[in-house]
Amino acid sequence: MQSSPLPELIKDELALLRRFVTLLQEEQQALIEGDLERLLPLAEEKSRQANALGQLAVGRNQILSSQGLPADKRGMDAWLGGQAKASAARNDWAALLALAAETRRQNELNGKLIGTRMQHNQRALAVLAAATNQAMLYGPDGQQRAPTGSRDFGAA
Repeated sequence: MQSSPLPELIKDELALLRRFVTLLQEEQQALIEGDLERLLPLAEEKSRQANALGQLAVGRNQILSSQGLPADKRGMDAWLGGQAKASAARNDWAALLALAAETRRQNELNGKLIGTRMQHNQRALAVLAAATNQAMLYGPDGQQRAPTGSRDFGAA
């Protein structure tokens, strides 16, 4: 009887998810520190790893489907229940589910940090825009003038 590739696939998925969590932690630190230079490369790597995780999940679900099982957590639980010696796979699966929940929480927190940073930036821009509108300007005669909010082309 041929052994299933599921235990190895779960192990690969768990290893990649661990790297993904580390990446989310790096992203969170960059957001807290305001290190915008690090955010773009982190976002690109996060996207690559998310795609790879998605491909592993699709592969796992295809294997479950090929064995007549639901292509989801129920199917995985059913597969594990039918394995006499699947304790390592069972442990990896439990770790994967727990880490997936942690990943979701970490990603939501990073989303909130991004939202907070965006609000801060919008408020700063509003303050700058208001200050610019109130700033005195100098006319062609060297005298200070309050801005009118519109440009007067052709007037001297």
